[in-house]
Amino acid sequence: MEYHWIIYVLSLTAAGLGSGFASGLFGVGGGIVRIPIFLFLWPLFGYNPETLMHLAAGTSLTLAIPSAIMASRAQYRTGNLDFHFLRTWAPGLILGVITGLIIMRFASSMFLETVFAVVIIVAAIQMLFLSGRYHLGNEVPGGYLKSILSLPVGLLSVMMGISGGTLTTPLLTAFKYPIHKCIALATAGGLFISIIGAAGSLINGLGKTGLPQYSVGYIDLLAVIIMLPTVMIAAPYGVKLANHLSKERLKRVFAVFMIIVATDMIRNLL
Repeated sequence: MEYHWIIYVLSLTAAGLGSGFASGLFGVGGGIVRIPIFLFLWPLFGYNPETLMHLAAGTSLTLAIPSAIMASRAQYRTGNLDFHFLRTWAPGLILGVITGLIIMRFASSMFLETVFAVVIIVAAIQMLFLSGRYHLGNEVPGGYLKSILSLPVGLLSVMMGISGGTLTTPLLTAFKYPIHKCIALATAGGLFISIIGAAGSLINGLGKTGLPQYSVGYIDLLAVIIMLPTVMIAAPYGVKLANHLSKERLKRVFAVFMIIVATDMIRNLL
């Protein structure tokens, strides 16, 4: 049993280092890297398959909170964060997160894993073939239409356990919104998604049976405690390496990685 725990801790440490490094290297939220790791690793240690994706999403969103806070502060200092835009973007985003949490109370892990895989494949295809080559308009719609745009971002992000940057940035750039402001808005939006999503995951999982020993709701506290410092340590090294490599090549490599991961998930589900 002692060896079992040693292997588990070492595995999560490696997962934290890997997801943190990849997040910094590819410039996306760590959830898109962490979720596949959790879905592969946890069944090896006997985690309940019926709550696997719920637990992965809640744990990943909890791990995203500190980095989202730090990144939002950094974006505020650079002046890239448009608070007027955020005020009209956030209501739909929050409503989407709450709607997603309600759906998750009744959705199976298989359904959530399928949503993750399908959305990741679509995002990867967009990154590989469509990025910068199409536009939905010359500016982001205003008023209620803006909240309608942000609602599915919040909904899908919380169901996938990601902070939303993978969805927000390509959506807003399709309306010719400046890329630096897109990233800043995705970062601030990720703070809403991660905090509300983690709190909702905790509430959704209260009283559920078959969860790991050291979990609170759908949050694996042991995984959070082990992985949080490793994620924070590894991310800057990924950023440092990214500064020396071609951004376009990095984007394509990561898109291929996402397609491989999502395809393997779909194969396992089938």
